[in-house]
Amino acid sequence: MKNKTNYGFPLSYIFFRAIFLLLIALILLALMIIVTPIYIVFLISLFSISIFAYYLIIQFKKQFLEKRGTLLKKIIEIADLKGDENVLDIGTGSGFLAIGLSNYLKNGKTIGLDKYSIKSVNLKTQIATTIKTNFIGNTLKNAKENAKIENVANKCKFIESDITNPLDFKDEYFDIIVSSQLIYCINKNNRHSVFQEIDRILKKNGKIIFFESKSFLNWNIDEAKNFFKNKGYKTKIFQSNEFKTCCILFGKK
Repeated sequence: MKNKTNYGFPLSYIFFRAIFLLLIALILLALMIIVTPIYIVFLISLFSISIFAYYLIIQFKKQFLEKRGTLLKKIIEIADLKGDENVLDIGTGSGFLAIGLSNYLKNGKTIGLDKYSIKSVNLKTQIATTIKTNFIGNTLKNAKENAKIENVANKCKFIESDITNPLDFKDEYFDIIVSSQLIYCINKNNRHSVFQEIDRILKKNGKIIFFESKSFLNWNIDEAKNFFKNKGYKTKIFQSNEFKTCCILFGKK
């Protein structure tokens, strides 16, 4: 039997929705405690927790996968692949973008970079690994398994690397550089050097395609747009109908 791919979910996407639902549950619970007997509260709470778990684990996953599939089609359309490109996916996680693009490459190759790795075997690390692998799923090991399942392992390579450090690629090496929900997570002090490195390794007439939050804490998509525009890139922002707080930044060098 063919194994199923596990592309997991971005931690931020899960966290904020889980907190929102939890707050609603706590408010309802507090109201019930005030106006109803304790045994009724227990029964209603048990029922509510079951519904909450069903929504979070089953319905949430289903809806998210459908939205992400639509997003991938949009990114592939924007990329306008010819089939022989060298593609870099920074912050590849479980390899969703890298593998999705590889399916449209004939002679091209995709490299996925991510700094996440397991260096110790203590209990805390094991718990974190279990969560990341089985629910969030953003590990390079998972990415390699997904590539095998989708029969593109010969076109995908996954490397442990930190994008905030100089990358081991020659100048103007890649035709396309993509990312998904990565750049806004990078420390503001490091973003300029990351953008410089992306520009260095991107070929002339190459493309950047970043799926990112429009704004978050000390991040705004205009920061990336303005940097590459000032470098001479032709830039455009595509709105995301599936993820309202996010957008796709496209740039051609």
